Amino acid sequence: MDKTELRVGDSLRRRIDQGIRASRFGIVVLSKRFFEKGWTNHELDGLVTRTVAGEQSLLPNWHDLTGDDVRAYSPSLADKFALDTGRVSIEEMADQIAALVVAA
Repeated sequence: MDKTELRVGDSLRRRIDQGIRASRFGIVVLSKRFFEKGWTNHELDGLVTRTVAGEQSLLPNWHDLTGDDVRAYSPSLADKFALDTGRVSIEEMADQIAALVVAA
């Protein structure tokens, strides 16, 4: 969500929910810090719900995590193929995600 789209008094939760509802893809960067925050988990719940319903594709990215870290947090997320910042450059990630979006 761009700061220019938000106005004083807007509900951040409603705007994020609106963005999740309107999107075809949900890109999530999983990290240890992500796992610790409540708000990011709320957003992830919305993305997973839409993915399970077949309304969206979840595109996970791992940052400084191992498969064991992700499995400990969520076995179902560990099942999804993810791009890993330890193995793939940011530029490569962007290229792969752009290719998926264009092909859809």
